Amino acid sequence: MKTIDLIPYQPAWRTLAIQYQTQLAERLTSTLLLESSHVGSTAMPQLLARPIIDLALLVTDVDQAVSQLDAQSVSETDTTYTLTFDDQEVHVILTTDTKAYQQLLTVRDYLNAHRTDGRKYTSIRQTAANDANTYLETKAPFMRSITDKADDWLQTKNQHEHHDRTVRAELVNMCLITNPETGEVVVENKIDSQWAGLTFPGGHVDPGESQVTAMKREVLEETGLTVDHLQLVGTVTWVENEAGDVSLGTLYTTSDYHGELLTGSYEGAISWQPLSSLTPDRLAPGIGPMLEVFTDPKVNEAFWAFDDTQLRVY
Repeated sequence: MKTIDLIPYQPAWRTLAIQYQTQLAERLTSTLLLESSHVGSTAMPQLLARPIIDLALLVTDVDQAVSQLDAQSVSETDTTYTLTFDDQEVHVILTTDTKAYQQLLTVRDYLNAHRTDGRKYTSIRQTAANDANTYLETKAPFMRSITDKADDWLQTKNQHEHHDRTVRAELVNMCLITNPETGEVVVENKIDSQWAGLTFPGGHVDPGESQVTAMKREVLEETGLTVDHLQLVGTVTWVENEAGDVSLGTLYTTSDYHGELLTGSYEGAISWQPLSSLTPDRLAPGIGPMLEVFTDPKVNEAFWAFDDTQLRVY
């Protein structure tokens, strides 16, 4: 079975993309090419990527552009064509639709601005990469959902430009569940390559849902346990972009639970572990500072500024 290689971001891709845009403009007649942009995962520094540079081209006539570029259609796509520059494979996405062209840019900017969805996108593509024949089909549902979210974000983002105290917030949560008799806590061993290691049950707050209701729902879905008497002990905030949009997490503890603990989920194995065994080398990135918020009554917040490299605690 043919697979697809995903590799870390290469800074040279940006330079190459600019170079290839210039070469494409030279190949196409001046009235044919309206705009071009670097899109796709090679334009997203936080993500793993196929080493294929994607360029979106807004043109007046797709057939003429294909002919002048001598491009070959990429299978299972309607608008993507392949070229080679100096042994570097390049995909050009050709469209005459201004809205479709802008949507490609919006998805790129959204995933660059929202690291949580960026990590999800990487995880889904890693699974899809196991079979090159179904790669595009496997990631398609996620891309459709992201396209809708990106469109909504763009509308809100435009509003933010006139109301600079308003930011977009993605609400998340996490819970430290402690066995009052043994002192052990529930942990999940995440298998996500971008966020591997031990962490605690948590997830997203759905629109219109209360924080506590969301926390109870996430714990039940992930662990099989029903929790009560949640104690809010602090927050964790990731600033996602220069506009100040955030992922805001509420952190809870409880020792009141019932039910049968699941052995695992699609995200990884679930177990009880002694709190003392949760050493930094076993924890998922960023969980160490959050564990301080969970366990130290003098610490109330973990915070990641847009230009930070790790969480800070206060």
